[in-house]
Amino acid sequence: MEGESEPAAAAAVFSAVLDDDDLLGEILARVAFPTSFVRAALVCKRWLRLASAPAFLRRFGDLHPPSLLGFYVVTRAHASAEKQSPQFVPVPQPPELAAVARRASFNLDSLRGDWLRSEWFDLDCRNGLVHVFHGHGHPEVMVRSPLCPATYTAVLPPVPSTSIHDGFTYYYHDILANGGGQSYFCLALGSKEQQPVWDVYVLQGDTWAIYSSVVPEIQEIALALNSLISHDKMYNLALVSGTFMLVLLDLPSSSLSLVSLPEEVEYKSTGMSLANDDSGVHLIHVKGSHLRIWLYDMTDKKGLADWLLVDTICLREICVHQMISTRMFDDVGDPSLMVREVGVDSGFLFLEADGVLYLFDIKRKELKKVYEVTQEDRYLYGVTPFMMVWPPKFPVMKEGCDPKE
Repeated sequence: MEGESEPAAAAAVFSAVLDDDDLLGEILARVAFPTSFVRAALVCKRWLRLASAPAFLRRFGDLHPPSLLGFYVVTRAHASAEKQSPQFVPVPQPPELAAVARRASFNLDSLRGDWLRSEWFDLDCRNGLVHVFHGHGHPEVMVRSPLCPATYTAVLPPVPSTSIHDGFTYYYHDILANGGGQSYFCLALGSKEQQPVWDVYVLQGDTWAIYSSVVPEIQEIALALNSLISHDKMYNLALVSGTFMLVLLDLPSSSLSLVSLPEEVEYKSTGMSLANDDSGVHLIHVKGSHLRIWLYDMTDKKGLADWLLVDTICLREICVHQMISTRMFDDVGDPSLMVREVGVDSGFLFLEADGVLYLFDIKRKELKKVYEVTQEDRYLYGVTPFMMVWPPKFPVMKEGCDPKE
């Protein structure tokens, strides 16, 4: 009798834990990988309901940020030569994610004859999707899913060529994926007799609909990076009448603000990324051997926003500790170290020095060499990180499934 009661007692303990949403949430939050997390969520409808709740997904994402699966590099034989096709470079993964990467198809050579046929192509990766931009001024955009190559390829509708304001013609378009590719915005810059216009469109079905528009008073604004968008605000770094500044476009109010950068920040070797909690943007700058990270916080309790220095890191010390050459810091007149790309929430960044690409994990303070240009392609044109999908896309549960099963 005693032996028969032990399994029953154990079952009662498991039931007491798994039937408690709070305790179950704590267990699910400790699942290390999104692939395992999705499988756990599909145990039953109750688990799926708990796991797919927006608040829980935000918490899980904070505890387990999306992993970097690899990155695309675009090279040239020299600065003015034709671009080579993007090459995907994987980074080491734990077995759970390595299996995902092996099933994927990252090769873009099939696009070489059409989408990659000229100088005017570019890449952007968002939440498991690769966006291939082709054309100058009025680009076409193809969307591919390397993680599901057989099921997802799409071409976005052509972007508008003329402004809603009479007489204005567009000369530049910047297409942004918002919400991990769930929606798309297009920033269109135009002019008429030296008067600029900034129009923002949102993709609705197969049509680009106007979403916001502003006619800036300042004429000389040259964007330096691709724009970022979050919570109806668009950010970019730009040269404004010769001064490096943050440009903030508030979409609902159609207002454009210019924000001065910290005094130490120069035009060269600067990157930007959205903060993970959508409170603002991070600015990353390398000067000499020091890397500094600022946060432009839009959620100040007094309703004010300003730059907050988050971290200062001595890269020379890290190189010495990890037995990496410090020669890149010797030329103080024209530093060779460049910020190539900044990861999500500034969790990592790519640095280039003398044709060698380094991946720097900011949290762990780890720097490692991940790529080096060849004799044939000695100029590194672009670096585009490819991240694991987040939040996950849960399969649809069958009707009639008992929520407790």
